[in-house]
Amino acid sequence: MYYLGIGKTLYQSSACLINKDEVTETELLLTERLSRKKASGAWPETALEQIASKLPGSEMIIAESSDVFSPKEKEQRLEDKVPFLDRLKHKGLSRYSTLLNPQIQFVPHHLCHATAAIALSPFTKCVVVVMDGAGTKKSDFPQLHSERDTPTQINGISSQLDPNCPRVYEECSVYLFDEGTLRCVLKRWSEFKKGRIQPRQYWNSGIGISYEKCAEYIFNCNRSAGKVMGLAPFGKSKPVKDRIAYLDQLDWNQAFNGHGKSAWENSGRFLRFADIAASIQSEFEIDQEGLFSAIREAFPDYSYLIFTGGCALNCTGNGKMMKRSLFDRIYIPPFPGDESIGFGAAHHLYFNDQPSAWRPVPHENQRPYFGPISSIPNDPLIESIFSSFVVDRPASIIETCAKLLVQGKIIAWFQGRSESGPRALGNRSILASPLLPDIKKILNHKIKFREDFRPYGASCLHELAHEYFEVPTAFENPFMSFATPVRPNWKDPLKEVTHIDGTSRMQTVRRSQNPIFYDLIKEFGRLSGLFCLLNTSLNVMGEPIVENIEDAKRFFKNTPVDGLVIGKYLITRSEQNGTS
Repeated sequence: MYYLGIGKTLYQSSACLINKDEVTETELLLTERLSRKKASGAWPETALEQIASKLPGSEMIIAESSDVFSPKEKEQRLEDKVPFLDRLKHKGLSRYSTLLNPQIQFVPHHLCHATAAIALSPFTKCVVVVMDGAGTKKSDFPQLHSERDTPTQINGISSQLDPNCPRVYEECSVYLFDEGTLRCVLKRWSEFKKGRIQPRQYWNSGIGISYEKCAEYIFNCNRSAGKVMGLAPFGKSKPVKDRIAYLDQLDWNQAFNGHGKSAWENSGRFLRFADIAASIQSEFEIDQEGLFSAIREAFPDYSYLIFTGGCALNCTGNGKMMKRSLFDRIYIPPFPGDESIGFGAAHHLYFNDQPSAWRPVPHENQRPYFGPISSIPNDPLIESIFSSFVVDRPASIIETCAKLLVQGKIIAWFQGRSESGPRALGNRSILASPLLPDIKKILNHKIKFREDFRPYGASCLHELAHEYFEVPTAFENPFMSFATPVRPNWKDPLKEVTHIDGTSRMQTVRRSQNPIFYDLIKEFGRLSGLFCLLNTSLNVMGEPIVENIEDAKRFFKNTPVDGLVIGKYLITRSEQNGTS
């Protein structure tokens, strides 16, 4: 018996498979990783083909979810353009189409986010807050689904809805979680309306959409919210009293309309863009603090918080919220964005079918590695794929790699199953010594091709994080969810992974979470005196994180990293392929 969750979302579509008898083998297949088109929201055909070929004729319960467009609406739009349903029938994928299979269950978008989070939760009792740009349309909720009529006001936090607006979407949902049971206690909705001045469409009450629109203005891409967050410390914020009015008053003729690092950096509008970024980041933090304060006051018995949805990727806001100590502990899952929708839909089925199966996941067992098991290459495949390169299997890959890093080498690091979220967490990483002068500039100009203002993250041993960063002893941050201040005495050694605001998007690593990555950081620390590595995602700007060995080979051929580590192998270049 298998549980299949399908995320048919505008961005980051996915398919997640749970084996009822082997839950630890849960796999999450992201369309972007398979198609190599970043943030792809294509109907997840390739992912479902892989599942169909792996499990032909297997007994399977299927659930799906979407966001702005319902699965039926999305598939009908495809059918109106091309013979989409005939294609699915021809490829043996009919059972995964909501238009062809009425047995597929629908799970609302925010419920998927919440369920994905509690599937990994270390807490047995907590508040779960889901916040993003737009979830399920109110009219698309199942008629008997209790969340449709959830209260819209709590301690002054409310939705102001126009009853004549036909397009109303989830923007924020609050759940109480207790021993495996979720109960929605607040639903904040947002309306999809035209801007009053500019001929562009906005959701007038959503901080997530307002943030996306600023990303569109600054970077010509509404998926660049992370860049907006990184740019914000360079600007001066102005109060945003009315989000739509703020967006409307922007001179959209001055918006960035180009593409790429050089065009953006040569646009001559850095300070203008930085001020807009600072303003919307400040508004985000004000909204976040007001909401969380009201929730804490309304539910005083719930001292732990899970924060998820796309807005939970704002590690700057998360770091400040952590310092305010509204909640005793805060947990953010490894993939709070729409990568989690298929995962949440599959776990919704699993928990409904196995109501006593839920168990907390202790911090020491937290892992983000749900990529396809098939992406782990065996030794003969590694040797075959890289036969034209220098392939070494040193006695200790840890000692060898640590020495290279201390020498100033840049290493592409490929281990096990991939991280399922947007951040490199030790299985698909580019690694370097933070002590290397100008390493940020080297990465930006030769390998990653990112804008120069953007910071790099760091991974350190869990037990030593409080020595380098202003966090409590035993602080948990395994998924780079919180940007934390660097301690004054470490600001110079860690300047290459410290942002202009004095914080670092750091990761804590326990040995139980990732033994080989932990051992590498520890050995690097033994040699260098710094138990911390610069860690950025194994990709170049504009591409998804590397998934399989073929992706790794293509990356290695096209970028001047000094070596590629796959499993226990070190791959370098022969003279014919360039110097290592």
